Amino acid sequence: MNPSRGGWIILLTFAAALILTIFHAPLTWPDWLGWLRPGWVVLVVFFWVMELPHRIGLISAWIVGLLVDVLYADPLGLNGLVLAAVTYVTWRFYERLRMYSVLQQCGVVFLMVLGGECTRQIVQGQATGREWTWLMLLPALVSTLVWPFLYILLQNLRVQFRVE
Repeated sequence: MNPSRGGWIILLTFAAALILTIFHAPLTWPDWLGWLRPGWVVLVVFFWVMELPHRIGLISAWIVGLLVDVLYADPLGLNGLVLAAVTYVTWRFYERLRMYSVLQQCGVVFLMVLGGECTRQIVQGQATGREWTWLMLLPALVSTLVWPFLYILLQNLRVQFRVE
């Protein structure tokens, strides 16, 4: 990424998403509240691929996914696969997605995060014997609710810092 064209803003948004990803609720709170975290990294990848498909590609998404694997101690490559799939689908349909309203994009965000959570549940179920839970719908729902605000914030950053 070329820093002179706003590449540092893209890197900062990825770093912020990674930091928000590892925040946990206090230990005194119920465990189910942990499911209310949005898929920050998926949302940021979705935004940058939709807005600047020539700047963010499969390799960038895979590298960010490997960082998420390390942060979560997930099987190596799991989040890389999820983010690469999100990147591919977004890159394939970015012209159409740009024409959607933010509310229509919320539906796409819901499906992307839900697909990622399903993939994560299946792989972790096979690797660790963890049981399937319907609580995986919560990150998709929360991500859908967060998307309009994150979209406006990232769009304003993109315009303000002239990220091309």
